[in-house]
Amino acid sequence: MTAHLATPASTPDSALPLTPARTLAAVALLVGALWLGWKAWDVNITMSCWKDEWPHLPVCDDIMGRTPAEQVQRLQERLALNPGDSQALVALAAWARQPEAPPGLDGQALLAAAVRAAPQDARVLRIQANDAVSAQQWPQALDPLIRLSRYHADANATRLLAVLIAQAGNSEPLMAALMTAAKTDGAWLDRPLRAMPQEKLAVGSAMPLVLALMAQRGEQRGLTPALGQFLIAQLKREDRWMEAHALWRHLWNRPLPLVFNGGFEQAFVRGGFDWEVADANDHRSGARVATVGRKERGQVLEVSFTGKAMKPPVLRQDLLLLPGRYVLSGRMQSTDLRSEQGLAWVLSCAKDGRELARSPALKTTGREWTTWQVSATMPFDCAGFGARLTLQTFAPYEAKTGLRGEALFDDLQLVQQPNEAPGT
Repeated sequence: MTAHLATPASTPDSALPLTPARTLAAVALLVGALWLGWKAWDVNITMSCWKDEWPHLPVCDDIMGRTPAEQVQRLQERLALNPGDSQALVALAAWARQPEAPPGLDGQALLAAAVRAAPQDARVLRIQANDAVSAQQWPQALDPLIRLSRYHADANATRLLAVLIAQAGNSEPLMAALMTAAKTDGAWLDRPLRAMPQEKLAVGSAMPLVLALMAQRGEQRGLTPALGQFLIAQLKREDRWMEAHALWRHLWNRPLPLVFNGGFEQAFVRGGFDWEVADANDHRSGARVATVGRKERGQVLEVSFTGKAMKPPVLRQDLLLLPGRYVLSGRMQSTDLRSEQGLAWVLSCAKDGRELARSPALKTTGREWTTWQVSATMPFDCAGFGARLTLQTFAPYEAKTGLRGEALFDDLQLVQQPNEAPGT
């Protein structure tokens, strides 16, 4: 048998006897840890008060000061400890413009220092903008206002830009400054232009700037489709149909017929001069609209009637028509449309709904496509030369009682006729 000799186990440090020196060292470490923890807590509280993260803590009043004089003094003490404290510089620059600020603050010097330390700080930009607007120094005002609106989503700056845009027609220096800013990079215009209707400002007053935007190219610089459609809708509401249609043509960048997408070959674009469906194909609607393919005709418009009441018109398109004579025509095919008086394409003034022309009653045609046409005259007193082409029931009561069946349409065209010679 092999004998195993027992070896003494090693003694852990915790089992070492405490000596006076070790006791003092442990106490010193504990005190140091507590002191560091307290200092960290104190620094965190102070920084939170400086950043206004816990504004309602009572201790923040002691740290930041209770009166204007105390608050300014605390900020000056911070700068004395750290001359690069940008937040303190910005706060002092803001204080210098307050009526209750204590005397002795050099507002311009503090602002210059704050601009160097924090040029993109929203408070610095607001001070710069307010000073420049008060002095009507428009180039100096627009730069901070644009940065506030574009990069800080500042609603007040956006509203002020919208107001300045609307008033620019009365001030050549202001218009010149706005045009320079728009030509440099017009992407900033998106927010203030969209804010104009909310502020009850006419979007039409911004057309010089919109034209400058249209002249730019590039995804981030020029007129985006989303902004273009927004402006088109607003301009139509203001009866500025010629400007609205100019934007529409710019977005498509090609010659356009008087009736857009009359062959129904592409998806409808809302908010412009394309087809719009009244009920948006709600499942409860009495008419459902779609584009479908037919071998002999390509894409055509299909309207299916469910027998339910419908909101007239079934389909509409806004048009820009100069005064004169026109011929409206199209093609239709239906084998099972059940209606007493049929359907009609109606041309009217967009503003007051005054009817200008109506197609013959369109009823079942069998399997053959039939062509229809009607003459129309666009008068001078249609507001803004805005017209509307609609598909509706020939008799209004049938929109309430409902129709059944299906109808197909294609080749909607509007052709201007030559003016008649005097005396003919």
